[in-house]
Order: sequence, then C-alpha cells, then structure tokens
Amino acid sequence: MLEKIRFFFMNLLNFFNKKTIEQVTGIDVGISAEMFDAIKTCNAIMTHNAAWNGKAESCGIPDQIAGMLAETVMQEIGVEARNEAISPAMEHLNANVTKLVQYISLVGGCVIRPLFVNEKLQYEALPLGNYLPMKYDFDGTLLSALVIKNIAEKGRKFVLIERHEYDNGNHAVESTLYRNDGGVLSKTALTACSQTADITPSYVWQNVAHPMIVEFRSHIINKIDGSDVPVSLIWSVKDLIKDADMQYHRMVNEQELGEKVVFADSDLFVRRQTRDGNIVNTTLAPKLKNLVVEVDGNIGKDGDKICEYSPALRTEQQAQFLQQVFRRIEMTMNIGKGAISDLGDVPQTATQYTGGRKSFYSIVDTIEDEIEQKYHACAEVFAHMAAAYGLGSNDSSITVTWNDALRKDPTSEKQIAMQEVSNGVMSKVEYRMKFYGEDEATAVRAVEAMKSEAQQGAFVL
Repeated sequence: MLEKIRFFFMNLLNFFNKKTIEQVTGIDVGISAEMFDAIKTCNAIMTHNAAWNGKAESCGIPDQIAGMLAETVMQEIGVEARNEAISPAMEHLNANVTKLVQYISLVGGCVIRPLFVNEKLQYEALPLGNYLPMKYDFDGTLLSALVIKNIAEKGRKFVLIERHEYDNGNHAVESTLYRNDGGVLSKTALTACSQTADITPSYVWQNVAHPMIVEFRSHIINKIDGSDVPVSLIWSVKDLIKDADMQYHRMVNEQELGEKVVFADSDLFVRRQTRDGNIVNTTLAPKLKNLVVEVDGNIGKDGDKICEYSPALRTEQQAQFLQQVFRRIEMTMNIGKGAISDLGDVPQTATQYTGGRKSFYSIVDTIEDEIEQKYHACAEVFAHMAAAYGLGSNDSSITVTWNDALRKDPTSEKQIAMQEVSNGVMSKVEYRMKFYGEDEATAVRAVEAMKSEAQQGAFVL
C-alpha cells in the first residue's frame, strides 16, 4: 500500500459535475444539485475564482476572516501524544492547524487522509470539493466518501478516484485511475502512472474503531438542502463578499481614472534637428511622460494651449460604503464589529467592544471543539496504522491543551491590564486600543482629553 502522489490542488468540481461522476464511476455520490453548486461556489471564492472575480479581483475578505480564526486557534492549541510512534504525525497536524481552520471556514470542511510513506506516518488534508461525502452516521461522522485527485506526469493527465467505505468495523478502500484526454476520461491501470503504480487497487482495514479518514467540518446548519454535508462559514455572506469586491473594484478604477493629466499643444514642445535632418521632440523625463500628453491644436475652450485634467474623487463616500458592506458581513456572520471593518469612525464603549469579541470567540470555540474531537479520531487512525506497520503500539492517547484562559474571561483580562497600566507596563493608550477597539490616534486624543478633567492621582482611561 506504499504510495507517493504529487497532488496538484485545483477545483476539480469545475471538471466534474454530479452527473459525470456517476457516469464515470457508476457511483451515486448522493449530493443534491444545490449542494454540489454550493461546494463549487465556495471553492471558487476560496481560490479567488468566483464568477464576479473575472471583472473585480477579490479584496481579500474571505482570507481575512479565515486568517483571523486560524491565527487565534493556532495560538491557543497544543497537542501531546504519549505514543512516540504517532507523535510526529500529530505534531505536524497541529503545526498545520491553520490549514484545517481555513478549509472549515471557507469551504465547510476538509478530510485527513492518512498515508504510510518513506517508512513513516503522514497524511493529506483535502478540502471539501476534492472529496465528496457519500454517507454519514447519525452523529455526523463521515462513513463513506469519494476522494478525487488530479495528477500530472510528463505531459499526461490522470484522475485518481478513491472510494472509502466504513462499515461494521471495517474500512474498505478502492482506487481507480482514469486517463484524462482533453476532458474525456477513460479507465486505465494504476501502473500507467508512476505516481500510482505502487497503490494497491483495493484493500480493507479490519477491526478499526473509527473510519480511516477523518472529516474536520463546520457546524453551520445546512440550509441549502438540509443534508449532513458541511456548509462554509462564509456561505451566508457570499453575496456581500461580491458587493465588497465590486465596490473595491470601483474605488480602484476611480483612483486610476482620477490621476492628474496635463494636455499640452504640440507647439509647446521643444523640437530639435538630428544630424540626418529629422525633426524630433525633446525627450520628457520619465515622470513627466506619465503626466503630460501631447495633442495637436488648442485644448481649452478659450483657445488655451495647455489644460489640466484633475477630476474630484469621491474617496470618502466610496470608502464609507465599503465599510458599510464590511459591517453588514460582520453582523450577518456575528463575528463582532471591527473584525474586518474600521472601528476608527464607530466609537464603542469597552462593554460593546468586549461583546463583539465574545461573538468572535464563540465561533472560535465551536471550531476548537471540533478540532479537539477530531484530533482524537486522527490519533486513533494513526495508532492503528502504527501497530499495523510495526512502528509501535496501538495507543491513541493524546492530550489537547488550550491556552485561552485570559480571553475566556474578559473581566480578568481587563483587571490584569489595568494593573499593568498602573505599573507602567501598559500605557493608557494601549489599554484603550485593546479594550475599546480604537486606533492609536483616537486613543491618544481620548486620553489627553480625559487627563485634563481627571483628579491628580486618579486612574483615568
């Protein structure tokens, strides 16, 4: 079962659709057309290839949201395995937890597919779209799925499809390779590609307590078709993401169109004669080439030979509208004000700001609960493989730790911060920036204003 596959990520759903998967494999994946389209849409948004990105490039909202969630989880989580045979794999998985969180946030989930390569335990993290769920247990555990992988080798293209099926303590895997000739798939032997030549066509993991693939998923209610297939955290704001991209596109266009241009009559340009008798213009400095445009004839309505074009820009109005879209995204996702919008022009009390952070951390907590549960499932899979390959015992004991004591108790965090201000470790400006969500300039003005009214020796923020 040894294998080594170079996996080139692409949204394979743009190549497949539900009907052709069934036609090629003979397998009914059981995903509704609505859910299939939703998975395609979220994959496209994640890779900045949404339908509207052809006109307006992504302004980065999905990356920002997923990045904040991933960064928070990464800073808080730790894992330790008692079994030395699975410790490297678990530590590597934890070191890449940001990838898991981003897949959960942007496409709804990912599956960990374990591998035994180069005499050690390894894994692949495949986003929803590169695997398709087929069956779930009543508790939401993924029991059956298709894993679809695109392979390129020496100018040839292949598609590897793995069918995973868990039933009554046995996990069966069946691999089939297809030659991709201009979008036409034809079944071929696994040995036709060197990257799949060592794969066993079919095998069964026996007496396993858990499926040998583990799905990390969001727990957003599936309102698309009501199935157990996970839904992206950004699904509810996909249209607002489009609005943000389009608005940012308008702002960039207006800034470009608003660049100052000076139109000048050709009579104003100095001419010189070359040795061969040709008349040429005097060369402008590089910066002037982007500013001055030579034209023939008078420019202005009064016969002016020079005219400046410098239109008024609606920068402030455009930016305000974009901020409104950002806040609408925050409200819809319930991630708290200031997560992606600018709080500088929206004064908030410390209580309001702390409430927004609680909303953000409630999402983080849900993701962290999922990760902790699935870490234990991954440990079970790795431990079973370790025993099967003679690397060590079938001991899946791990300890997952969370360094989130302060942010779980905002009151204690504020009290500690106030002590740090009193001791000179933290400034009052830093305090306001942290707990009021103010930018530095706003915090400085507030502190200066309140200092003039404070009694000497009193603690003032």
